[in-house]
Amino acid sequence: MAFVKFLAPAKINLFLKVLSQKNNGYHNLQSIFQMVGLYDEIFIAPRADGKIIIENDNSSILKEDDLCFKAAQLILDGTTLGVTIKVKKNIPVGAGLGGGSSDAATTLLAINQIYDLKINKKKLMGIGLKLGADVPFFINGKNGWVEGIGDKISPILIDNFRYILIIPDVSISTSSIFRDFKLTNKVIPLKITTSFSNEEHDNIGNDLIDTIFKKHNRLHELFLWLKEFGAPKITGTGSTLFIKSNDLNLAELIDKKRPKDTKIISVKGLSVHPHFLTD
Repeated sequence: MAFVKFLAPAKINLFLKVLSQKNNGYHNLQSIFQMVGLYDEIFIAPRADGKIIIENDNSSILKEDDLCFKAAQLILDGTTLGVTIKVKKNIPVGAGLGGGSSDAATTLLAINQIYDLKINKKKLMGIGLKLGADVPFFINGKNGWVEGIGDKISPILIDNFRYILIIPDVSISTSSIFRDFKLTNKVIPLKITTSFSNEEHDNIGNDLIDTIFKKHNRLHELFLWLKEFGAPKITGTGSTLFIKSNDLNLAELIDKKRPKDTKIISVKGLSVHPHFLTD
């Protein structure tokens, strides 16, 4: 059978607040997740033999640990259906861009479509949560005000901006940052909103930033360098830094001056996941 191509977009955290730690070790967060136009490509073909075959260009990942493989196992559990999955990675690993979670979400959405399983979005998000806290956000398919461990999602309207991503040659484990993060003061939660406010939300940073910089001084150096060009932020647990700017000339200037251990990508913010776009 022929492969069908699906897109898995990256996301950035426009801010990230850590409110508390749960008894199970997870943290309660507040954040705004913005999808952006940088995509992994997921190719899926149905199989008649019921097998799930994963072809990943990262040979260091065991099949059993691959989130796309796990997603296919979950959604096809109890059926005789199979798939072959090929993943072309364009979103860097360990960059705070949600690539693995997005790949898993797109795999669930794609298999649901290819086999016409008719699993509704709410149930699909429940399956996604078993794979990771960020997976339901991508299945929901809209930018979100996110709370809890990432599983409580409310839609938020964000104006169409461009973002300059500064991606260093550094891969960061999410768990390593949260393990070293220490809550010092009682944090007052932000009031949930349905639209992004440039005046208010642009001034909120990432509570994990000091922990990230302490463990990865190179990111601190890049952060200070980027202040020449604008107001840099860091997404998730790193390692990607970004500047919000619609100025394409600024993106070119940063690219010309960038250190050799970085990659610069100018991306558009998305309002809808590509899976839910209609021609």
